[in-house]
Amino acid sequence: MEEVPLFDRDISLKERGLIETLSEIYSIIITVDQVEKLYLKDVIENENAYTVLTNKLLAQYNTLLSNNENDSDFKEKFGNSITEFSEKYNIIAPNGVIRLEKGIPMTVEHMSNSQSDSGMAKNNINSKHVAEATGNFITVMDAIKLNYRAKDQLHPLLAELLLSINRIGGLHSNDMSNGEKGSDRTFGENKKKLVEWIVKINKMKMSEELDEKEAKELLFDLDIAYKSFFAMLN
Repeated sequence: MEEVPLFDRDISLKERGLIETLSEIYSIIITVDQVEKLYLKDVIENENAYTVLTNKLLAQYNTLLSNNENDSDFKEKFGNSITEFSEKYNIIAPNGVIRLEKGIPMTVEHMSNSQSDSGMAKNNINSKHVAEATGNFITVMDAIKLNYRAKDQLHPLLAELLLSINRIGGLHSNDMSNGEKGSDRTFGENKKKLVEWIVKINKMKMSEELDEKEAKELLFDLDIAYKSFFAMLN
């Protein structure tokens, strides 16, 4: 990253602001990368603390992008993606780049070992967590029916849905298809499909929205996942 002298009169306030923004993005990438490594090594044992910290960093990153997405100078320096930005400035932080590109903590994307172990026995499934996941399924589907299409509307709802599913644990131990005609995907495959959707939505600009075809496809995938979710519980 370029070093800016504190009193360089040749650099305008706008240029200085741009460099500061790029520096902040650089710092977030490095920080997220370190957090990911610490979590993978079990140095961060509290999963909730990891989730809260990662979500905070993701929010800071997305705010910086949304505040500058219409700035041509920023687009020129940043590029079209975080991968392009990291390659341009030789940033070696693969875990951070991947996490920011996906836009969700690892605890949302994957079920942790502790969650899986705690839910392996059917009797250990927490009814409160099941109720939360059920409510989140309904909330997301209702939001789409109410014409929610923007990134800032759908991304938080999908993230909370996936996190609530992972809190239950043990759902993949008896994975099966939902029995619906026209769909033989297992619950694990349906959940993976939802992760693909949230990653796709995360890559959208704040000004972009899902079109009607995409919204119908997302609603269909949510409905299939919802039905397979209950098939797993039963």
